[in-house]
Amino acid sequence: MNNSNQSRRKKSDPLMRLLTVANVGAAASLFTVFCLTALAKPEIETFFDRYYNVHLYRRPNWDMNLMNYIGVMLLVCCLISLSGLYINSKRLRRKGDYIRATQVVSLIIAIFGLALYLKHMLTYAW
Repeated sequence: MNNSNQSRRKKSDPLMRLLTVANVGAAASLFTVFCLTALAKPEIETFFDRYYNVHLYRRPNWDMNLMNYIGVMLLVCCLISLSGLYINSKRLRRKGDYIRATQVVSLIIAIFGLALYLKHMLTYAW
C-alpha cells in the first residue's frame, strides 16, 4: 500500500500542468512581443548604408498596426502571468512547492512594456 501512495504522489496534478502551460504561454507571448517590436520600430540608416551610398526607403515612424498587436500581446502576457501566479499561490502548501520565477519576471517585463506602450501611444496621439 505504501508503494501505491508514493507512485500516486509523483504524478503531476492538473494545476501543475496548468502552471506549466501558463509559463509557456507567458514566454511565448513575450517572445512574440519582442519579434513584433523588431518589425514595428522605425528603420534607421546604418554605417554600411552610408558607406556604400545605399538609399533605401526608410520608414521614419513606428508601424502603428503592429503596435496595436504589441499592446494586445503584452496584455495577454500580463493576464497569463497573473493567473499563473494566482494558481501558484494556491499550490504553496507543500514543502517542495515554490514560486515560479518565470511568472514573476514575465509579469514585470509585461507591465514595463505596457507602460512604454501607453506612453508611446499617448505621445503619437497628440
